[in-house]
Amino acid sequence: MINGKIAVCLCACFLWKTVSFAQSPTSNPYNIKVPVRSGVFPTISTQGKKDKFTTSNFSLNLLGGYTGSVNGIELGGWFNIDKHNLKGMQTAGWFNIVYGDVKGLQLAGWFNGAKSDVTGAQFGGLVNYANKNVNGMQIAGIYNHVAGNFNGFQTAGICNYTNQSVKGFQLAGIANINTSSTKGFQVAGILNYSKHLKGLQLGLINIADTSDGFSIGLLNIVKKGYHKITISSNEVLNANLAIKSGNKKLYNILMVGINAGGDDKIFSYGYGIGHEIKVSNRFTVNPELTTQYLYLGNWNYLNQLSKFQVLATVKLANKLAIFGGPSFSVYYSDQLEPVKGYKFLVPHESYHTYDLWRNNVTGWIGWTAGISFL
Repeated sequence: MINGKIAVCLCACFLWKTVSFAQSPTSNPYNIKVPVRSGVFPTISTQGKKDKFTTSNFSLNLLGGYTGSVNGIELGGWFNIDKHNLKGMQTAGWFNIVYGDVKGLQLAGWFNGAKSDVTGAQFGGLVNYANKNVNGMQIAGIYNHVAGNFNGFQTAGICNYTNQSVKGFQLAGIANINTSSTKGFQVAGILNYSKHLKGLQLGLINIADTSDGFSIGLLNIVKKGYHKITISSNEVLNANLAIKSGNKKLYNILMVGINAGGDDKIFSYGYGIGHEIKVSNRFTVNPELTTQYLYLGNWNYLNQLSKFQVLATVKLANKLAIFGGPSFSVYYSDQLEPVKGYKFLVPHESYHTYDLWRNNVTGWIGWTAGISFL
């Protein structure tokens, strides 16, 4: 059934792109205005061959129809095709196509298309398509496409695509793609892309060429942004490797760590976020918040270390810096007994810790120091 629906959508798109008309909206020899028109199928209607020059307030197509403009309401059992403009509401079981401007509502079971601007809303069971600008709302089961600028709210089960600027909210089950600037929000289950980000991205993977906004996700990539690789040590793990990416306002941290030693082994992985505060050309302050899992010999236990650290960073040369600073750590563990060869007491016995919640959560003041590349 879904394949049949997609086929009809593709046919509607093909019809829209390939059908040519002898008259343009600005060269009509006359315009027939009627309060009501009706039809069964294109050319089989109350207006006959003059239907393409007809402007009506109420249009009814039992199966499908092809008329001029509608200033009011148009209903179609299968489809509606308007050569010129729609001002009002258009609803069909399969698809709606308007070759001019849409000012109002398009509602279709499968596909809505507008060859010019849309001011209002498009609700399509599968696909909505606007060949120019949209000011309003697009809601589709699969895909929304805007070839011009978009201003409003856009949501799709799979993907939203805009070719020019976005001002508003994009929400997609899989991906939002904008090849120009985004001033607003992009929220997707997997991927957000904007050429110039001036708002917020929230998704598993966020990508931008340039960014003056914020990206929150597992992997944030800004082509012309913040990129660092760091090697560090602290009071718990004597070797940490981290990749930091995003922009200076907000970068994400992917990290792995190890504590080498005969009976003190720890393996860890984690995630964090950070912000860079520029003090001078060679000196910055980086507050960071991280959380990481500590493997202490048994995957059945949860050992989670969260740290808030403030790092002073000194640039030594191009793409080379050293950093260090204090940290406050909160550690949760439900592991009741040590495993041979692995550390059990975190941190070392010499550290003074504070019981924050029963015996499972402790806190202490620690440190971090390391070197940064790129």
